[in-house]
Amino acid sequence: MSVTPVRMPKWGLSMQEGAIVDWWKGEGDAIVEGEDLVDIETAKINNTFESPASGVLRRIVAQSGETLPVGALIAVLAEPSTADAEVEAFIAEFQSSFTPADDDADGAEVLRLSTVQAGGVSIRVGRGGPSEGVPVVLIHGYSGDLNGWLFNLEPLIADRPVIALDLPGHGGSSKDVGDGSLSSLAAAVLETLSALDVGEAHLVGHSLGAAVAARAAIDSPDRVRSLTLISPAGLAAGGVSEPFLTGVIDAQRAKDLKPVLEMLPADPGLVTRDMVDDMLKFKRLDGVEEALSILRDRLVEGADAATLRADLAAIPAALVITSDRDQIVGQVDPADLPAGFRVVVIEGAGHLPHLERSGEVNALLVEATR
Repeated sequence: MSVTPVRMPKWGLSMQEGAIVDWWKGEGDAIVEGEDLVDIETAKINNTFESPASGVLRRIVAQSGETLPVGALIAVLAEPSTADAEVEAFIAEFQSSFTPADDDADGAEVLRLSTVQAGGVSIRVGRGGPSEGVPVVLIHGYSGDLNGWLFNLEPLIADRPVIALDLPGHGGSSKDVGDGSLSSLAAAVLETLSALDVGEAHLVGHSLGAAVAARAAIDSPDRVRSLTLISPAGLAAGGVSEPFLTGVIDAQRAKDLKPVLEMLPADPGLVTRDMVDDMLKFKRLDGVEEALSILRDRLVEGADAATLRADLAAIPAALVITSDRDQIVGQVDPADLPAGFRVVVIEGAGHLPHLERSGEVNALLVEATR
C-alpha cells in the first residue's frame, strides 16, 4: 500500500477515545517507524504515540484539541512520489466507511478475561493472540493489575499467545496474599499456568512482578522459555522506595495519592486524575490495604530480595530493562548480575518504561519472546 493510515490507538481494555494534545511532527516531515509522533490524552493515562510505520507525514487529519474514537484516522503517511490526489482519495474513502468498533467486541479481541483457581485463590487472567505457541505471560507490579500492559499488548498478540494476570492481592484476583513472599507469589503464578494447561512460557514481569517472575524461573526452570525483567524490584542496590510503598497504602484522598503516583514516571504529567481515582477505588476494596501492607513489609525487610539475588546464578540468561530516572527501584547495575544477563537502559524513563517508552520496550519484548 502506498498510503499508510495512522489511527487512534487503543491503550487498554477500557479506552474508547483519545484527545490529540500536540503533534511532534509536521506535514511533510520524514518519519521513522517508532519515532515520537503525537501526544494523546486518555482517561487513564497521557502518553506519546509512536509512528506505526516509516514514511512522510503527508496529512494531519486530527488537529490538537480534537477527540476521536479508537480506530479513527488521525494522520496519513505516504512516500513523496504518491500523488496528493491519491492521499486525499484515501482519506475520503476511509472517513466515509469508518465506523467505531463495538466496545465489547473490541475489548474481547484484545484480552478475553476469566478467573481460574490456583492454590486455593482466584486469579484473574486475560488471554489474547493465537491459541498455538509458547505464551508470553505478563506479570504486573505492586498495586497494579493486568491493565498495566495497555501499551504492550498489540505487538505481542499479533503473532503469539499472551496471558496477563493479576497477582494475589491485586485487580480482580483474591486479596489473600498469604505470607506475601516472592516464593508464594511465584507459586501462584505457576499454579495459574498449570490451571490453564500451560507447560512452558515466556515470563515478563514489571517491578514486583519481575521479582516474582525471576523467583518462578529459579524455582521451576523447566517452565520458563525466556525471562524479561522490567524495572525489577530487589535487583538494584538501593532496594524499593519505602515512601512510595507506604504512600500508596496510607493515602486516602486524591490530593495525597497523586504526588505518590507521580513518583512512577519520569514525567509526572503522565499521571491523570482517572488513574488516581482508579487507585483509590481499588484501595477501598475489602482486603486490599492489608494485602498491600503485607507485601510492603516483605519488600522493605529485604530478605526475599537478598535470597533472590543469591539465586540468580541459577538462571542461565535474562533480559533486564532498567531506566536512568527510576525513583522506585533505581537503575540496575550490570555488574551486580550474572554474566548471562543482558541489561538495556531506557534513557529518560522512570519506573514505567514499558508505558513511557513503549516502542523501545515493545521491540525488546518481541525479540526476547520469539
